[in-house]
Amino acid sequence: MKITCSECNAYKCRYPESKLSAPGSCPRKHYGKIVNEIVEKSRKDPEILRVNIACEEVLKRGAGPVGYQWTRIRELIEYARILHYSKIGVAGCVGLIEESKLLARILTEAGFRVVLVSCMAGGAPRAKFGLKEKKSGSHFACNPIMQAEVLNREKTELNVMVGLCLGHDILFIKYSEADVTPLIVKDRVTGHNPIAALYTSRSYYQKKLWNPPTKKSPLPPRKNEG
Repeated sequence: MKITCSECNAYKCRYPESKLSAPGSCPRKHYGKIVNEIVEKSRKDPEILRVNIACEEVLKRGAGPVGYQWTRIRELIEYARILHYSKIGVAGCVGLIEESKLLARILTEAGFRVVLVSCMAGGAPRAKFGLKEKKSGSHFACNPIMQAEVLNREKTELNVMVGLCLGHDILFIKYSEADVTPLIVKDRVTGHNPIAALYTSRSYYQKKLWNPPTKKSPLPPRKNEG
């Protein structure tokens, strides 16, 4: 049985009064016991509870008489204030270094100590990372693990990603000791607004998104791929 929310039009998890039935693939149907366990854990675990309370408080404070008013940056500031954070790390892509610097200045003005680390702070020739050299362009590779380790040693309490490459963001999150939140997700085509491609997926981007051609991967298959 395939487990997914992609086939659902009932949304009974959000609208219990709905007369529509959840499909057989509903995760809630198959993992109801886990739902109950996690709800109970979230109520008792102080760290989970603190994050959930901060999230709720941000939503409450950002609401206005004519709709929600706060941008993501304002939410970031208030979230950190609610949790009494004083030191924030910014992991910035060198291609968005000016945006990273501007964010650092805004956060500093809001009263936080900010540590900005560029992805190239630990950069090195591609060959040293075991990567093939490029025929053109930069011969240096980014070092997201270095970014994470510097922020770990600086003892930041919350780390913000600004435009890290897909894959590098995964490594940064994996090695960061502090909680991580993305502010800018890199999309070189849409001006770092990935959802724009979804909004135009049935029109301008249709041929580019639906079953695009692929090349053979340079990596061996994963063990669970058979």
